[in-house]
Formats: sequence, structure tokens, C-alpha cells
Amino acid sequence: MSNKGSFNYVPKVDTNELMATSNAGIAAIRAGLDEKRAFTKEAKLSCDACRKQETSASPLQACSRCRSVRYCSRACQTAHFKTAHKRACASFEEPPLCRAFNTKVVLPGCSYPEHPVFACGVSEGMGAWISAGGTIDCRLATLPGGIKGRPEKESATVGQMMAMIPGLTPGKYLSMTVLVQNRTPGKGRPMVVVGMGIVAFASPKGTPIFMEGKEPGERSTTVDYPHLGRVLGLAKVSVQLTHFNGKAIKNPATCPAVKDVAMSAVLLNLGDYAMFTIEFRAGGPRVALDFEALELLAHVIVPAIPYDPHAVGSYAQLLPRAAARDEVCEIQARIDQDAVDAWYRDYKIKGEEAYIASHYGEARANMIGSGNQALSEMMKAMMSNMRI
Repeated sequence: MSNKGSFNYVPKVDTNELMATSNAGIAAIRAGLDEKRAFTKEAKLSCDACRKQETSASPLQACSRCRSVRYCSRACQTAHFKTAHKRACASFEEPPLCRAFNTKVVLPGCSYPEHPVFACGVSEGMGAWISAGGTIDCRLATLPGGIKGRPEKESATVGQMMAMIPGLTPGKYLSMTVLVQNRTPGKGRPMVVVGMGIVAFASPKGTPIFMEGKEPGERSTTVDYPHLGRVLGLAKVSVQLTHFNGKAIKNPATCPAVKDVAMSAVLLNLGDYAMFTIEFRAGGPRVALDFEALELLAHVIVPAIPYDPHAVGSYAQLLPRAAARDEVCEIQARIDQDAVDAWYRDYKIKGEEAYIASHYGEARANMIGSGNQALSEMMKAMMSNMRI
């Protein structure tokens, strides 16, 4: 008989096998990360016109408007702009080159690029791209805030501990990555993108399904669209500015471009771009995976307003005022359901491990499988101990 405070549940985990698998997995993942850095750097650093490689003595220069191409000289830039880049730059054909949002590089051993583009929208010289932002196992998050939102073990409630066990508790939160860039005409017009104003709208089919999971006190939006009827704007749980011009933002309050921390309002001059991670409550009786939620979405709207350095008030006030004056640039990015289906097809047909292997590599798939099993057993042991 166990004493109070001791474990009365013995995890059925072969620790030697687990350690061997984990160590091998970590080594393989680290090697993959090194290869990824080298592969990504090599893929970027060549002139888009003549393919000349960059050197430390002759660094390449980016197109100041789109930052999606690099040139070794003004002659190459001029020639390429006339023959190819003029249309691509204006039409937002490609997002800016950014390691945190790389839509082109397919790493060795994988079949897909790291960051799929599920939606792209353009309005008045402002553009937005939408990508997946969740975990690699495709489950909706059970706790908001991802890993940062997980409580410390000592302070976690029973419900929070249950939510951390993979697959035990149905997820609720859909995470998206949103990249927004200013390519306004001429010399460019300074614009402020308001992260807290970003809304993901359900399709007519998805609206009643998302409503099944509505929680008490949830603040959601409904809008009447011509020919569509009333559709639901999913309730936001969190908005976080993660990158500005490719650099990670750890503390938005220290970033000069951030004009309102609470509203995640970011000033974008010509060529500037910002990345946000946004979580929406999307889970319900019929929605537990990322693609189950994405398949029920119609579009995402990203608002931006002209920057007025003399404006008074928070952007919670300035955005509605701009809307009343019809000054809001609304970037509408329609969800490309074909792209969603293509990205998640391996999961639907072959299962979770096959999906992780084809998208993130065999080493990651093996480690995730072992890690999920170990975590599940340890959390069950902790729960059992709490009941003594």
C-alpha cells in the first residue's frame, strides 16, 4: 500500500528505449536544423537576375518595396524589373523573404515547404498572407498561448494537467500566422496594421458548426453578407506580434514600430512587414483538428489605417473612427481550400505520423511518437498521485 504523497501508478515506459530514441531523435533534429540553416541561406543568397552568389564583399540588395527578391547590382535590378518583377511586385505574387515565413524551401527528406500559404489578399497596396500556426500534430490547442500558455507543474490545476496530455482533451484554439506588408504606390504611405482587429470569418456551412462550441461569455461577431447570409467572425483569444521585418520580437513595447501594445498596432512604412500569431476559439463537438477548422473558414480580414502621428487615443478608438470616415483598408484574404486539402492530405489518408514525417522529417515523427507516449504516461502518474 502506498503512503500519502507517493505514486501508486507505475508508468509502463521502457526508459532505456525512450532515452535512446529521444537522444537519437534530438541528434537527428539538430543535424536537420543545421542543414536547414545552410540550405535556407544558400537558397536566398543569389541574384534573382543573374544568379550570382553573394559574398561578404558584395552583399545582395533587396527590392525596397517587396523584399522578396535580391540583386547584385542596379543594372540587374533594372533589367529584371522590366522583364519580370514589375508585375510580381505589384501583385504581391510572393511574400518577403523571411526565415520565419519561408514558403519555398523544402528540406531534404520532406515533401512540403515549411510554411504553406492558405490565403493571400491585397487591397490598396497592402497585402497579407495566412499560414498555419499550430502544432505539428494538427490538434487544436487545449490551452491558449501554446507552450508559453502552459502553467508550471506545481501551480497547474487538474483540468490544466489533463489538457496537457496529448489527445486526451479535445482542443479549442486554432492558431494562424499572418504576415502583413506595405507596398503602397509611389513613395509609399505609412499605414498602421491593427492586429487586434484581424478577424477570421466562417463560411455559411461553418457558422453553425463553430457555434456548437461557443463558450459562456465568448465575444464573437456576426456579419450579414450579400448572397451568403449571416456568418460568424471567430472569437479571438490572443494576438501576438512575433516578427518585424524578419526580426523576432520578444517585447513589443521595445519595438519603435509598435504604436499600441494592447491592440498590437504596428506602423508599416514602404516595404515593412509584420508577422502575427493569432488564436481563435474554433473547437467544438465536430472540430478538433486544425484542418477541420480551416475547412470551415471563408476568409480573414486584416485592417490597416493611414498613420497620423498627431492622432489622440488608443487604436481601440482610432480604428472605429477611421471606419466611420471610410478610411480603413480592409485586406480580405480568402481561404484557398485546395491548398488546405493539399497540405493536410497525408494526415487524412495516412495518419498523423505519416503527415509529420512528410512535412517535418522522420526523426521528428519518431520523436513525437515516443515523447507523446512518455508524456501521457507521466501525466497519468501525476494525476493518480493527486487522487491519493
